[in-house]
Amino acid sequence: MRATWQGFLMTESVLNDLLRRVTESGLLEDAQIDEDSVIGSGHLDAAGVEVEVDLDPEIDEDEAPDLDAIMSNLKDVLSVGEERWRAIVEEISSDIEDALDDDELDADVDLRTDLEAIGVGVFADAIIVVFAGQTSFPDALVHVQLTPELEVEDIEIIGDDDEDDDDED
Repeated sequence: MRATWQGFLMTESVLNDLLRRVTESGLLEDAQIDEDSVIGSGHLDAAGVEVEVDLDPEIDEDEAPDLDAIMSNLKDVLSVGEERWRAIVEEISSDIEDALDDDELDADVDLRTDLEAIGVGVFADAIIVVFAGQTSFPDALVHVQLTPELEVEDIEIIGDDDEDDDDED
């Protein structure tokens, strides 16, 4: 019981510290603690959109989370330059187009303009940007994992049917 109580106090302390840092930075609006993360909304400058942001310190009782890295990653992704952002979107679009069969993607849709960032998950060692594609993926979201250096590391298309497969039996 004592370890659980200490874990709770550490979690609460870490989240309060992260919330204080985010609030002082002015990077997010309406920042608040939500379970094991700090959430809020931020402006992704290069894309010109407001995104939901989830800062996840991945609290582990053995190691203190790297809040400096989380804050640095948050600042870097929200303030990424337009040229770098276009390069990221280009790489995502090309990778998706290369991976999908011709009949899986409408030829009239340009992913470069259809994909819109709607969310950002920030960790000490990675950043996840969530894109919606109104036309290209109306029932799915594109999750893109970026390195702290804002290099594309992984792309995953997650559809509603991925979660509902068990319900259709």
